Amino acid sequence: MKTKFTKECKTCCGSGSVTFNVSWDEHPSRDYSFDCKECEGEGHIIDEAELWTEICNVEDMIDGMITRIRTTSDTLKDLSKGMFYELLPKYKNILNTQARALARLETYCANLKTQMP
Repeated sequence: MKTKFTKECKTCCGSGSVTFNVSWDEHPSRDYSFDCKECEGEGHIIDEAELWTEICNVEDMIDGMITRIRTTSDTLKDLSKGMFYELLPKYKNILNTQARALARLETYCANLKTQMP
């Protein structure tokens, strides 16, 4: 999942190190290499814009799932009042599935938020 939200470091061009040469003739034997401070020598950094977009999308899905759960719960109440007992197990199963989906979405959102720098 972490590779989905990474991009190449612009400072080191993905190599993880930055090379300097301060000699007058820029001879390669006088090159100095340092770890890139921006990406800490990894060559890639987290794309915060993409990560925030995904977090916002997941939070919207969570809000939609909460609305679906409320609707299904209201339907269950109406079915029990109207004595439609043969439909109750079906809607209880749907409510259970929606509750599991909500839990998975919340876990995914929490995992995304831990990746923020």
